Amino acid sequence: MNIRNFDWRDFALLQRVRNRGVCLHSQLRYTRGPHVIQNTFLEMFTPSRSIHTFVARPGKADSPEALGQVQIQENYPQAHLAYLTPEEALESDSGVALLESMAQAAGKRGCQTLVAEVDEASISFEALRKAGFGVYARQRVWQLDQPLSDNFDPKEHPWRPEIRNDRNAIQALYLNIVPALVQQVESPPERNGRGLVYWLEGEMLGYLDILRGPRGIWIQPYFHPAATLSDDLLAGFIQGLSPSQTKPLYVSVRSYQGGLGGSLDRLGFNPCSDQAVMVKRLAHFVTDQVHATLPAIEGTQPEPTAPFAHFDHQARPKSTREL
Repeated sequence: MNIRNFDWRDFALLQRVRNRGVCLHSQLRYTRGPHVIQNTFLEMFTPSRSIHTFVARPGKADSPEALGQVQIQENYPQAHLAYLTPEEALESDSGVALLESMAQAAGKRGCQTLVAEVDEASISFEALRKAGFGVYARQRVWQLDQPLSDNFDPKEHPWRPEIRNDRNAIQALYLNIVPALVQQVESPPERNGRGLVYWLEGEMLGYLDILRGPRGIWIQPYFHPAATLSDDLLAGFIQGLSPSQTKPLYVSVRSYQGGLGGSLDRLGFNPCSDQAVMVKRLAHFVTDQVHATLPAIEGTQPEPTAPFAHFDHQARPKSTREL
């Protein structure tokens, strides 16, 4: 089994299988298109690229050739599977070997986990389970591709763009609502100024992490349990994000934020995908071991910090009877 980085020799293979794959990164899928393998051409000429493409060339005729992409960001502890094509390769030796190679590449760059978002009804779900991925959360992706109805009054609860002073409050909101098990494999929002915040009576009750792309706008919501999730509240950020509705909106509702579904349905959103957030934990091997002595231990004797008390076992106090 020959697995290596993508180069010019693989263009013919890319053209044959580019439309037969599965996108395993929902943000890329809904903001840049389902066939993110097209990014291969640009990434080849980008020195600081974040998406890495690998090719599996099996020696056996009964195992298909495959391509896979993994997103590895600098100084980020989580890597993300982006794309694998053809999808049926996941049920073969070449697909399993390709997954393992991408996991090793992420581990060598310091990543601790490898994440994939998979439709539970697809063949990829069982294939990833067999490859060591476990389900850490579930999410439903809601889509809005039509103008918002005039039946709502979004001015009741204002939203505003996040600022630097919101960082601590966003961090506290994330820690309060995201389960501890998910926090182990998923970092907090990046807080890069592109989100929206909702404050009420001096407390942050809502935060929206927003990613814009040529195909759509992706929204990851975080709402405090004390927040009243009214339809007008949600209509406020929708009208502010896309008043002319030129791009579809996608809202990812995790299983621990399930109260949003009813309001999104009344606002005109439609569920478009039910996914499992699957994670594979990675171990990073240290290749260059350095042995160093500890000067406080090696070649020295411990010095007492207090004098020792010596007791004479022959001398003992006389009892009352002996007196």
